[in-house]
Amino acid sequence: MAMLKLKLHWQILIALALAVIVGLLVGEDGNLFGVTFFAIFDFIGQLFLNALKMIIVPLIVSSIIVGVASIGDSENLGRLGGKTIGYYALTSFLAIIVGLAVVNLIQPGVVDGSAEEVFGLSANASELEAQFADKGADDIVAIFLRMVPTNIVAAASNAQMLGLIFFSILYGFFMTRIANQYAEAQYNFFNGVVFLICTGDIF
Repeated sequence: MAMLKLKLHWQILIALALAVIVGLLVGEDGNLFGVTFFAIFDFIGQLFLNALKMIIVPLIVSSIIVGVASIGDSENLGRLGGKTIGYYALTSFLAIIVGLAVVNLIQPGVVDGSAEEVFGLSANASELEAQFADKGADDIVAIFLRMVPTNIVAAASNAQMLGLIFFSILYGFFMTRIANQYAEAQYNFFNGVVFLICTGDIF
């Protein structure tokens, strides 16, 4: 008889519930042979987070390359890029407006007309002012410079996502401009990377 296989979201919810129960039972002082359960769980959790961070770069790069290569036509790619930029600008604008409205409406952290003591801003006010005082057009130029990394490997190791995304878009676009025998091999490779990571077989 085939075993019942729960869907991923149910597995996650059950794991979260079990984690809460076990955490409440053992607490921070529970130990096994002198080693606290808290230290064991922290070690396992850190390993899991490291594994997730490990697959971020190959997943992003492969997904974008496959997606752009699937579009193929430069006109369609340009239309999609325009819609993406428009969507990003609109959602960012709405998020900023909503954030400013909510902050001004409920004023989180403000006690007796001041939030300095709550957040400890009085000691760091001069540092924050110095940090943001000289921001100008040069910083916008720096963003565009970071978009084209001189070393894609260094950009990947430093998690410079903007440069990786730009490289992946160019790679996927020009991959459709080479001979089909070479493009197909690369497309299958990156599509295989996406499938491998997304199905969880990489673990």
